[in-house]
Amino acid sequence: MTERLDWDSFWFLQAMIYSTRGTCDRLRTGCVIVKNKRIVGAGYNGSVSGQPHCDDVGHLIVEGHCERTLHGEENAIINTDRADIVGADAYIIGTPCMRCTKLLINAGIQRINYLGQYKNSRGKEFIEEIARNAGVELKRFDIDPMDLFNKAIARLKEPGGVLANMPQTG
Repeated sequence: MTERLDWDSFWFLQAMIYSTRGTCDRLRTGCVIVKNKRIVGAGYNGSVSGQPHCDDVGHLIVEGHCERTLHGEENAIINTDRADIVGADAYIIGTPCMRCTKLLINAGIQRINYLGQYKNSRGKEFIEEIARNAGVELKRFDIDPMDLFNKAIARLKEPGGVLANMPQTG
């Protein structure tokens, strides 16, 4: 029997699933907002409603950054009731940019967790200082995304899992 994923790994797995809806191939990111071990909001990077997607028409590059999409964090904030955000944790794929860090802090997030590192994150050299000054915990995780998926698949292949009775291939 495999062990259940710890909570941080579980929430990052959810953020990775959300990121599959992303429409900008510079970074398909996702963000889940969690409070009391419950997802209260989520988002992925995508174009403004009714506008074309990077994947369909290309990027809208301004000063080296794609501006066609809203970031996963922005969409997660938009998709979450304000009362649910206050005191919650955010789980993000990639380094949050300075703008998203500020938005998460002002929305009331108490802890910002991010997986891996996005090298093109605007203002990333300031996010630790901004979070520290606001009393918000900023934590980087170096978890291998494939390891998370493999653990989830192994768990789902066990008795009672959705993959338990699937025919073996290859």
